[in-house]
Formats: sequence, structure tokens, C-alpha cells
Amino acid sequence: MGLKKSEHISKIVIDPKDSNTVYVAAQGPLWGPGGDRGLYKSTDGGKTWKASLAISENTGVTDVVMDPRNSNVLFAAAWQRRRHFYTLINGGPESAIYKSVDAGATWRKLSGNGLPAGELGRIGMAIAPSEPDIMYATIEASARLSGLYRSEDAGANWQKVNDVLAQPMYYAKVYVD
Repeated sequence: MGLKKSEHISKIVIDPKDSNTVYVAAQGPLWGPGGDRGLYKSTDGGKTWKASLAISENTGVTDVVMDPRNSNVLFAAAWQRRRHFYTLINGGPESAIYKSVDAGATWRKLSGNGLPAGELGRIGMAIAPSEPDIMYATIEASARLSGLYRSEDAGANWQKVNDVLAQPMYYAKVYVD
């Protein structure tokens, strides 16, 4: 339903209070720029879509999580990536975690406060349903900054809790050193 140029949908989140409100994290085309890339929102059950978070022609959204207490609070993980026949750009300065407190109308890029600096790769996120102020993020970063990060205050501050290295083709295996 719509988003025909997205090519890669990584996550779909439905507002538990209003099933017509749907968010789609779209990575966009792998082999080219543009397309439907970013976080999209529908308020009519998927009949129409509006870009909620758009970064650039080479950066899509790979994950989105919703605070179970307040569906207006969202976190989105942007991933800058682009494949060429000779290489894969797998991260960059546009990869980041973004937070919205107004159902995706505006977004704030989270940086500092314990998150790794520099160019980032893919990011995955989770909110603890039993204690939604606790969040986890697996973050690819350079200089041994990759790892599992934890926030105990809804994304305001982060602490690296361990090193996590996942083999790209074996996401079921996680190695901790």
C-alpha cells in the first residue's frame, strides 16, 4: 500500500491507541539514491503516506520504536548506506538516533551524552516494555566504540554496557569480548 519506491521496509509500528496511525521505517533503494527513504507516517491506515523524517537521498530509517506509555514519543534510527558495484558505504555522519515527542511532527538528533561520536553504521533499538525509560541500542561505530548502549532516562543519557560485534550475515550470533 503505497511507498512503491521504498524497496526495503525494515520496520512497521502501529499506534496501539489508533490503528489508523502507522509508521514505516524505509531504507530506500540499495543500488541508488532517492526513492521512498526515511520514516513515513499514515493516519488513514496506509492509504496515504507523509514523510515524517527525511535525512538525505542516501540515508533511510532502519528502526523505529514507540514509548508504550505515550504513542507521541518515538525514536528512529537513521542509517546512511549505499551500495555500488565496487563497494558498500555502510555508515556515515548521517547515521544517528532521532527522538520525537509530537508523534513525528518534529525530530531531534540525539548526540553526545554517552553515545559514540563520529561516523556510525547501523543502529537497532528496543524499549523495555516493563520500564519504558530504559532503552537499548546496538550501534556500529569506529574505534572500538561499537557495542550495546543503555539509557535509563528515555534516551537523554547513554552508557556503553558491552562490546557487541555481529557477523554481517549471521545476526543470530552476537559476540562479546
